[in-house]
Amino acid sequence: MKLLIISASAGNGHTRAAAALEEAAREHYPELEVKNVDILQYVSAFYRKSYAGGYLQMTNRTPLLWGYFYKSMDFAKAAKRQARIIETYDAIQFKKFRAMVTEFAPDRVISTHFLPLQIFAPYRRRGEIKWPFAATLTDFDAHVIWAQFTCDKFFVATDEVGAVMQGKGIEPDKLTTVGIPISTAFSKTYDRAKIRETLGLRDNPPTLLVMGGGHGQGGLLDTVNTALSAAPVQVLAVAGKNEKTRKNIEAVKVPDGRTLKVFGYVNNIHELMAASDLVISKSGGLTLAECLAMGLPMLLPDPVPGQEERNCNYVMECGAALYSHGAGSLKYKLKLLLEDHALRARMAAAAKAHGKPNAARDVINAVVAMSKTK
Repeated sequence: MKLLIISASAGNGHTRAAAALEEAAREHYPELEVKNVDILQYVSAFYRKSYAGGYLQMTNRTPLLWGYFYKSMDFAKAAKRQARIIETYDAIQFKKFRAMVTEFAPDRVISTHFLPLQIFAPYRRRGEIKWPFAATLTDFDAHVIWAQFTCDKFFVATDEVGAVMQGKGIEPDKLTTVGIPISTAFSKTYDRAKIRETLGLRDNPPTLLVMGGGHGQGGLLDTVNTALSAAPVQVLAVAGKNEKTRKNIEAVKVPDGRTLKVFGYVNNIHELMAASDLVISKSGGLTLAECLAMGLPMLLPDPVPGQEERNCNYVMECGAALYSHGAGSLKYKLKLLLEDHALRARMAAAAKAHGKPNAARDVINAVVAMSKTK
């Protein structure tokens, strides 16, 4: 059996979810022939830069504008309009992608991004594609753009997200609640003391993991400065692929009694989480799913309007996170969490209770078991 996993490098979460699915497929079904592709690697450099770069620029520089577009496009007519645009571009931009799919001839296909759903929709409607086709949503929310009726199965993070998809017209039997696919690394137990020793950390003061996503966006430098000024802490700052941000953080003057360790893009974020008492992060779906699985309390400063704001709302409702707005609020909430050990413990327990560390395995099991489209 051939399994094709498709993502899009618009943000970091979709590709990380795809990597988690590939990991699960290779672990549990070694006989499968697995191909994991980024659809944006099959389009022109201009389209790729506009599609992926445009999203990152908008969410980082004009988040309110992104929030406006996200909400204003979250209705059926807007989704149909965008689908027509995608179909117009299909013959030119996605020709290489469709040729790759035809050559690979998959038996099962799963996508962690909505773009392939849009591209395949007209072919599915005409009955030209027969393989079972599934999608896994990567946020604790569902935008109407995901509601592509030619898709056979949708894997969602929560029952509420499933209800949202039903409200957008997707049949209940097409929906399965599994969580958001994350690496098996987040399902394991780690020796915190040993990891802290390796990182050169002490048992006290508390350790904070500060992240800004895979591209280091979201005012990471300001967040680090605020955290260091709030109280005696040990800060692990992850700048991702943003070298400018990493260098700026490395140049920060660290107050007495504080520790700052700076990282670029890392492959051991699970170990950094295991070493930490609290996470301060942007509220991407994959990051929050990883924190829940690790049982880590979260402080989420100024979520970007749109899916990140709704992700934040979900983990707050779970009791696993607090929200802050602006530097003053961040400093206040951080001091509150550092001083109230019982509150932090309750949040950690709530996070663990809502974590779904085996979502990737559950998705792969269900995809392999899918029947061929008639």
